[in-house]
Amino acid sequence: EAADLGHPRAQRLLALTHDDECNCEKGYLHYITLAASNGDYKAGVSLGHSYIFAQHGLTKSYTLGKHYSDPEKYSTEAEEGNPRAAFNLSISLYHQVDERFEGIIEIPGYSPIPKSLFWARIAMKKGSTETAGIATNLISILENDAKSHCANCRKEAENSSLKRCVRCLGAWYCGKECQ
Repeated sequence: EAADLGHPRAQRLLALTHDDECNCEKGYLHYITLAASNGDYKAGVSLGHSYIFAQHGLTKSYTLGKHYSDPEKYSTEAEEGNPRAAFNLSISLYHQVDERFEGIIEIPGYSPIPKSLFWARIAMKKGSTETAGIATNLISILENDAKSHCANCRKEAENSSLKRCVRCLGAWYCGKECQ
């Protein structure tokens, strides 16, 4: 009754009941979407995760995954740093640009790598063992790709000659002239 009256926490709990006990995807999606729309951060993160990994009959969408997992969209609960949301954001940011620009993830003046690394590091520090392990692998992949060439002039690195940006920790440059 509380869920039908619009209480977000009750909607989220009812969605989880539909998912665990009834195995009813339609009921789960109905109530989890209502809860997320009413500002329940945990529901938003769950819905974002479902979009990113195409669960519960949803079509894979990194855009919607990012939208529902974005901590800035919700209240102060998000400021504490939910590791699942951080993981969702990290993956979404990277793949969203990868899909939109056909595999070219470093566009002059914009790169998703620093933000993706930022969120992956939060997921690594605060997440469960499984989430931390996946986040660590993602960080390794992103860093190895980013440090293989200068973020500005795209010159290939020779024997680790590039300097890491101390502000974002996600870009590597030939030197001050390229930064």
